[in-house]
Amino acid sequence: MPDSKENIERHTKFLSMVSKINIDEIEEIDNEQKLLNTNIPFKVKYQRDYLWQIYYSEYTNKYFMLVTTEDLDYSAFFYLLKKQLQNVKKRKKDKIFVPISYTDYSREYLTKAEISDIENYLWLFTKEWPLVYDVYDKENNLSIQIVGKSCIYDDIKSDYKIELSNEEEATKFYKVLKALFIMKTEVPHHYDIKLYITDKGSLEFKLNDKKVIYEILSSLVKEEYIKAEEIKINLLDEKAKKEKELDRLQKKSSKLEKDYLEKEKQITTFLECKRTFFGRVKYFFKYKKVNLVKETVSKEKEQDVKLVRVNKYAEVKSNYTLEELIELYKQIDKEETKVTNLKLDIEAIKQKIKNLELKVKNAMLYIEEIDKHKKSIFEFWRFTNKDKSSELPAGNIVEKKQEKIKKTFDYMFDFEDLSIKLDTMQRELLTNEELESIYLTSTFILEDINKVLNEEKITEKDIKKIKEKAKESNSLLEKENFDIFGGMAYDNKIKVLANKKHREVEREVFRVLDINKNTTAEDYKEMINKVINNLKSAFNKIKLSLDLSVYRADTEELNTNNFNVFNFEGKNAVSNILEKDINSFNLYKINLKENTPILAFTNIVYFENNNQTLPLGMNVTEGILLNNKVMNLELKAKQEIKMVTYKNPEDELSDIEIKTINVEEYEI
Repeated sequence: MPDSKENIERHTKFLSMVSKINIDEIEEIDNEQKLLNTNIPFKVKYQRDYLWQIYYSEYTNKYFMLVTTEDLDYSAFFYLLKKQLQNVKKRKKDKIFVPISYTDYSREYLTKAEISDIENYLWLFTKEWPLVYDVYDKENNLSIQIVGKSCIYDDIKSDYKIELSNEEEATKFYKVLKALFIMKTEVPHHYDIKLYITDKGSLEFKLNDKKVIYEILSSLVKEEYIKAEEIKINLLDEKAKKEKELDRLQKKSSKLEKDYLEKEKQITTFLECKRTFFGRVKYFFKYKKVNLVKETVSKEKEQDVKLVRVNKYAEVKSNYTLEELIELYKQIDKEETKVTNLKLDIEAIKQKIKNLELKVKNAMLYIEEIDKHKKSIFEFWRFTNKDKSSELPAGNIVEKKQEKIKKTFDYMFDFEDLSIKLDTMQRELLTNEELESIYLTSTFILEDINKVLNEEKITEKDIKKIKEKAKESNSLLEKENFDIFGGMAYDNKIKVLANKKHREVEREVFRVLDINKNTTAEDYKEMINKVINNLKSAFNKIKLSLDLSVYRADTEELNTNNFNVFNFEGKNAVSNILEKDINSFNLYKINLKENTPILAFTNIVYFENNNQTLPLGMNVTEGILLNNKVMNLELKAKQEIKMVTYKNPEDELSDIEIKTINVEEYEI
């Protein structure tokens, strides 16, 4: 029969699946379920979601699981069968935590539209799409859990989780987020809303360094409205003053124009009349000598126009809406535009007046020169026969210097070009000894380099430690067994760097230093001094071609007398220290200027290039070396931020840790 044949095929397939059962994998799921019973993962994510193809059917009001028989891993399916058999045997119902695919939101706390709004709002602030989950605990209590990533400083990102355990919490969070979204989008130039990670790994919003929560939302809007109203009154006051000043300057400009035209007319008449005998006589008797005195303009008493609200606080309402606040700021924007235009008009007319005053002064001097020779008709006759300049000097033209627009550095788009440029410069300008010295600063030798740089003593203990490391790497030689081959002693095996093949020898610490069993502390110090001199020489040759920022994460204070290694990205600097068992650390940011002396850890620093096959760039590490001793660093800003980390980054179910980052930003 067809049915029996079909059953046989199913049975055969089932037996095939059973034969592939891995008991360890089922036990692993069982252990994970025990952990989930005590704690929901921070990321609200099951370690192997793809195993749980469970769906909900509204038609039957039941859950069903799809199992692909072509898969090789059936551990989730057999774990589920195991739990069902145990429940039948014990005659009780058990619960397990599993992801349900493609199911709709419960809408108990928030509507689907509101959840969609939350996703959009959080994207605006974090620039990352969040994930919103309905999570039911063992008692079937619902919570909305929102997880995502947020930038906490420059390019450094942290995970966050917002947990809304009831309708009131969800509504309050939604309203706060919506209010901040409106303020940020409608009047972005007036509000700078900042995000912070809390001690529990949630998100916290701050406006003007004040934490924004639902309970203060109404008073916050009122406070901001009153503040905006003061801004508007001050703008109207300023606008009135500027309008009055502009009107006064326009009148002054008109009078100067009139004066200049009159004097220009007189000078033009003189130039025309001096061509003929009768013209000269006519001018002599028509324009008698007059005393040209600068007219003084009587200053009118200026009355400041000040708009003051009568009985100021009597007009303050008990509450204001966001709509009123936004409308007020839009009016402020219009008034600011008007004031800005008035300022530009005033500057323009001031320059015009300055030019007119100069022209009037030159015209007066010209006329005074003519009048000096009008004592008699004969003297005037001789004067008009001379070849005089007939032009009036023009007013001054002021050209404003335009600032040079500098290129900004974007790691994603500019790093590759910059790394190739730096590698090319270092290959062309630096000697092999200088390159070897830069390489040593990328190793544990940097600590000793800074010791000698700061005139600290190199002890026998230090040299003993160095010899032990050399011995461990089989690099400790007898004094007479000098390595005459250098880099040639190593084979030329094909290596790959930046997906390109090359045959270059990698630099090695003890081959560069040439440490042997008879090396003394004094010998070692002399070697380090040579390294320091090489570094100083190299710093004089390599300059930064643009402005950019670099980062360093450390548990210690920044030593400004040392050679220090920095990263181009803040997240790379932080990732290097997150593995340490510490609760807090420091992050230093230095804003470097164009032409700052730097040394980069480019490919030529880590490899010889005898065969000329080494790729250009920074493909080993992405760091630079700075000599802080020669830089005048000024602290620009300081702040404390928090970051969510995991005790075991490889385990989705591991506990979280909140680490504190003390950020210090410096300018040169």
